[in-house]
Amino acid sequence: MAINLNGILNQTNVTKNDRLQKSSEQPEGAKSSSVSSKDTLAEDTVQLSGAAQVLKNQEEKISNLPDVDMDKVEEIKQALAAGEYKIDTQKLASNMQSIDALFS
Repeated sequence: MAINLNGILNQTNVTKNDRLQKSSEQPEGAKSSSVSSKDTLAEDTVQLSGAAQVLKNQEEKISNLPDVDMDKVEEIKQALAAGEYKIDTQKLASNMQSIDALFS
């Protein structure tokens, strides 16, 4: 649904009371053109763009993922038990600095 905003800043606000007052100020011989609110109101609809639909689908997929990757946890457990788990101290220090920078 596209909304045209051109010239919106130049428009004046008209309240319901203003409309009622204007309609009551018509001359006696003037033909009334009032229409019931049922006839003038249209149902609002929203359509998501293709990109928004893709993002919504991805969000749903992400929300269904587990918080912990149990396969990775099991892999690390086995490496620790076998004494094969290597810690990259440079990477660890760099990651710690990155986290610290978030709170500085």
